[in-house]
Amino acid sequence: MTLASFLPLAIELGPQGFWWMNVLFLVAIYSLLGLSLNLINGYARMFSLGHHGFWAMGAYGAAWFTIQFHGHMPGVPLFLMSCVFAMGVAAVGGLLIGLPCLRLRGDYLAIATLGFGEIVRIAIQNSPREALGGSLGLEVPRVIMDVTRKTKADFRVLMVAIGFVLVALTAWAIRNYIRSARGRAMLAVAQDETAAGLLGINPVRSKVLAFVAASAVAGLAGAVYAHYQGIITPLEFNFMEMVKIFLIVVLGGLGSISGCVFAAFLLIFVEQWLAKLPADAGFFKDWWQVEYAAILVLLMIFRPRGIFGPREITDVWRDLKAKWAKKRSAA
Repeated sequence: MTLASFLPLAIELGPQGFWWMNVLFLVAIYSLLGLSLNLINGYARMFSLGHHGFWAMGAYGAAWFTIQFHGHMPGVPLFLMSCVFAMGVAAVGGLLIGLPCLRLRGDYLAIATLGFGEIVRIAIQNSPREALGGSLGLEVPRVIMDVTRKTKADFRVLMVAIGFVLVALTAWAIRNYIRSARGRAMLAVAQDETAAGLLGINPVRSKVLAFVAASAVAGLAGAVYAHYQGIITPLEFNFMEMVKIFLIVVLGGLGSISGCVFAAFLLIFVEQWLAKLPADAGFFKDWWQVEYAAILVLLMIFRPRGIFGPREITDVWRDLKAKWAKKRSAA
């Protein structure tokens, strides 16, 4: 019995089943990216637009590490070590951009981080072919398991499972961090940096820690993405991907963990469904990017604070129950 037989979506995976697996995997990856960016933009209240750079650093870091040690280490340990290495590379990038940009605010910080993300992408694109593959990209060996025609479904199910386990662990870690002493210090700095400094809180430490932690999670997302894709190119980490990550954070709600996951599923599903329409679908097929943008505009008009705002799904459910109970009692 194969791994795929345990999941209803993976039984006898055909084109539709593989499409769903791909959608769910992308939801997991963009949830990780959204959660990590939310730590900077939502909780620390810093305007960063360079997250695609950390994502690229993680993906290429994992790819390079896997290529270098392929055949010298067992598959699963190599996969785990490449993920750790990718997190370290991205965390160093977060430290390098975090320290010099601490005095910047608002749009200036956004421009600086955006420049960093584009520098990373262009540097990779112009790198020597033998180093990072240049514009042609890198082929990443599949080390976690042998991927053949028969085991392709098992591989996809396994990677989707790994992706959502990482999303759950990341959400749990961020939730506990926000409730910890360091997390509350970061929230205090976000509210009023001067007042927090007078209380003995080190603003520099809080900001740098947020950048490093968020970039490490983005690097982890890049590592898992690289192992799933099998080949990565610099064009996959362009500015439009950064816009998509930012929209996930804004639509889900700044400071909402469950909002990021929900918005990631909504955006990725709509995008993939519109792109999947047959060629004879006419307007719906040719203008899917316009329709995608229109849905986002409507959501921002009717929900300017995002789907959940700063609340979690449990808070929304509790409020709905309270309103329903009030209506029943009034009736």
